[in-house]
Amino acid sequence: MDELMDLVKKFNERAERDESLRNNLKDLKRNIVVKFSDDGEYYLKLDQAKVEMLSDPFTKADITVELSTETFKKLLNKEIDALSAYITRKIVVKASLSDKLLISELLK
Repeated sequence: MDELMDLVKKFNERAERDESLRNNLKDLKRNIVVKFSDDGEYYLKLDQAKVEMLSDPFTKADITVELSTETFKKLLNKEIDALSAYITRKIVVKASLSDKLLISELLK
């Protein structure tokens, strides 16, 4: 999905520019699965404050995000915010509380 690849690129560029963000994430390693109800699964790896899209799935995800492509596009276009989508269950995040906050940071 092109929009997800663009989001990853945008996040990585922001992390390169933002020393505070980079320092906060430099020691985090997370496997992230984004499951689109209408477009399959995408596997991401956060390591050293950089997100990478993987071509091969991994066995254990630290964070699982479930949503439709429509909701994802609305989030990207700022038509809805992540908290509203989460509260209305348009997005489901299976993760620890700190990792849920991390997903919010990735969507900025």
